[in-house]
Amino acid sequence: MSAEHAYVLTPTDVHNIRNYVHHKYASMPSDQRAEIVADAVARIIHNQLPDFDPETKKQLTYRLIRSTVLEQQRPVSPDDIYVMCMELDLENPAVAEPLRKWTREQEASWRGLSSASIPLGGRMNGESDVAVVIPLPSASAAIIRKQRRRSFILYGTLTAVVIAASMLFGWSLTDERVQELSANGAESGMLVPAEAPAASPNELPAELKYAAIDKDKLVAFLENKSSILADSFYIDAIMKTAKEFDIHPVFLIAITGQEQGFVPRKHERAKEIANNPFNVFHSWQEFNTTIEQSSQIAARTITRLSKDRPSEVDPFTWINREYAEDPNWSKGVRTIFTSIMKTLETS
Repeated sequence: MSAEHAYVLTPTDVHNIRNYVHHKYASMPSDQRAEIVADAVARIIHNQLPDFDPETKKQLTYRLIRSTVLEQQRPVSPDDIYVMCMELDLENPAVAEPLRKWTREQEASWRGLSSASIPLGGRMNGESDVAVVIPLPSASAAIIRKQRRRSFILYGTLTAVVIAASMLFGWSLTDERVQELSANGAESGMLVPAEAPAASPNELPAELKYAAIDKDKLVAFLENKSSILADSFYIDAIMKTAKEFDIHPVFLIAITGQEQGFVPRKHERAKEIANNPFNVFHSWQEFNTTIEQSSQIAARTITRLSKDRPSEVDPFTWINREYAEDPNWSKGVRTIFTSIMKTLETS
């Protein structure tokens, strides 16, 4: 296990798994290969969780993949698992006992790690269509000791806080509270009071920040393109995300135009493509989710890539450096953005 593998799952793991599967099963259709990759990632995280009931583990796995791997694009650590568990009902013995046992087992498991293997493929219910094993090299003892100390200090602190708060106020973290904190800046690792004034999360220039637009005109533009995104289910989700992340809604729509030609209704898989018209996490085939989640991931990516832009560099070009491999992506998005804006202003 390398230094990076002191974590439960890293972006490099995901990348290596994808490459392995794509080479090993090159003859398979891309959607089947993507399914194997997705199952592998889920199984790795699922197998590292406390021994909760299957449905609880399934939900925790999904949320860890969504919030850590995809949205925050960082390694999954035992800390992430523990913090996520803090949102469960800690007064329920079916939650408290497995969690307590899991924290005790971490030190022993880290001390004994020298090599590991990851099973890929199949389903988390035990049925396997494909069995693949990827061996991992031996661990760095120094890195593991450092991670162990950091994790258990955090575990102890969090446990004390949660127990004290529960005893005094009957308090527990709810999903709604976490979302409220996240919307006000908790992603940086600091809990920001809900009443704190909201600041723009991105460093985009003024013309690319959120602005109210005539939704009916935008829908008419998309209808003229025979786009399924004109449907309220999709356009409403995109506009909601745009406002939440202070990004101009036309910017997000322009990306769908560049990536998927606005998703024409006549395409036989239009509804699947519309789940991820931004091609986040490589493509809609590899990551088929919901329009809400894909638009949020795209917005987070734009937010991250908007930072530290030199004043002389075009913002589309600056974002292009990581968002897309095609160096002409920025030109396409800029052209589409300008075209839509002119349409909204003149129609």
